[in-house]
Amino acid sequence: MFDSIQLIVVLIISAMGGFIQRVTGFGFGIFVMLFFPYVIKVHTTSTAVSTLVSCVISVYNAFVYRKNIPYKKIIPLIISALITIPIAVSFSVMISGDFFKKTLGIVLVVLSIYFMFFNNRIKIKATVKNGVIAGGLGGVLSGLFSTGGPPVVLYLMNAFSDNAVYFASTQFYFGLTGIYSTLVRFFSGIITIEVIVYSAVGFLGSIVGNFIGKKVFEKLNSKMLRQIVYIGMIISGVIMIF
Repeated sequence: MFDSIQLIVVLIISAMGGFIQRVTGFGFGIFVMLFFPYVIKVHTTSTAVSTLVSCVISVYNAFVYRKNIPYKKIIPLIISALITIPIAVSFSVMISGDFFKKTLGIVLVVLSIYFMFFNNRIKIKATVKNGVIAGGLGGVLSGLFSTGGPPVVLYLMNAFSDNAVYFASTQFYFGLTGIYSTLVRFFSGIITIEVIVYSAVGFLGSIVGNFIGKKVFEKLNSKMLRQIVYIGMIISGVIMIF
């Protein structure tokens, strides 16, 4: 039922995604979804695996940095995401694989171009209204493509200047919404034995990547890493579209 080569590829991709997540505070879903649709052919399965593995990493990191989490300030972000996630997941079941790949390709290209050229030029105030909007958009992207990080990260970067608080906030958000997304998918019949097996392998890889990312966090130029990820997003997005 499971091809050993596929499992190894999922392991390697997840390790790289875990590394990126630990260094930048986000990006696991964005990175792995560059490749998962090619390795795991069913799009609902690939997004479920990405979400499940990502939320495990985030829960672990959130626990480690739990003293830095500003719970009250990120409630609007989380509530709006919890509302939009099940709607997006329900819609993801109805769309075809080809439409999914083309749409995901467009999303990847748009997001990567934005982050490469406009991220430092646009500032978003940390208000309740903006938190609700960012969380809602993040929930939609998370439910459809398991790539809900960009709008949330953009909001949190502007909301908290302290690196530890920023990192703790992102991990708490991604961990909580990831668990919620997985439960929604479970009750929608999307969490299958295949998802569990791929996720277990992905989890092992992410642990390795997370560990390495922690070791090199202070030495690596994270800005350069982000640029590489965004270029990869553009290339993969163009391939998916055409």
